[in-house]
Amino acid sequence: MKDLNVINCTAYSKGINSPLEYLNITTPAEFKVVMDLLCNYDEEKKSASISRTGIARDTAMSVSNVERALKTLAQKDIIRIHNNYADNGRQVENSYEVAFLNYDMDEDKLRDAELALQFKS
Repeated sequence: MKDLNVINCTAYSKGINSPLEYLNITTPAEFKVVMDLLCNYDEEKKSASISRTGIARDTAMSVSNVERALKTLAQKDIIRIHNNYADNGRQVENSYEVAFLNYDMDEDKLRDAELALQFKS
């Protein structure tokens, strides 16, 4: 498993003062996924390309929990998911844009997702 406390993750150099800022807007599972995406972030491609299985392995989570975290992170507009396909049409690993690195997060979506979670509880 990768050390998610690594100081040289790309987030530090792109406007996020600390990955701990994500703690205020994510669940613990979502936080682990975001940190893994940041550690796999490719400056040239401006995204992180990693499989759900790879994220699960890196974060010691199940694939279903990773999928759930990715879904809620996308609903909160913290990440944006791009489906990638090979030349033969087969889907390959997704790529992920991360808020604050690629774009400014839509705070209304974040607020709506947080309210929905409160009503579910």
